Amino acid sequence: MKTTKVIISTIVDGGICVAASDGQKVYRVIYDIITKGNRAEISFFGVTRMTTAFLNTAVGQLYGELEEGVIRKHLAPPVDYQDWHLARLKMVVERAKVFFADPPAIEKLFEDGRGDADE
Repeated sequence: MKTTKVIISTIVDGGICVAASDGQKVYRVIYDIITKGNRAEISFFGVTRMTTAFLNTAVGQLYGELEEGVIRKHLAPPVDYQDWHLARLKMVVERAKVFFADPPAIEKLFEDGRGDADE
């Protein structure tokens, strides 16, 4: 299995990673690597700003497309990171696992939180 380094800042052409559209570019690269049976190694080199919205698109949606075991096997531990990069990545992955385990239940929680259940 070949490992490919996915340098986020190169894909989005800079260190500011806030747009979901940029996250989609990263997602496509990671998804293509994994579905070809190879391993993706995410590099945070040069990333100076990053939102969870970006990471939800770049990494979180993998959990809606692929089985967790496949992701674990084909997503190498990240490199070139700072602690805050990992903290956000971990939060996004944990939320994605919960959401994609039962999307209707999570959507109902959001509806209930808006008060729709009482109407």
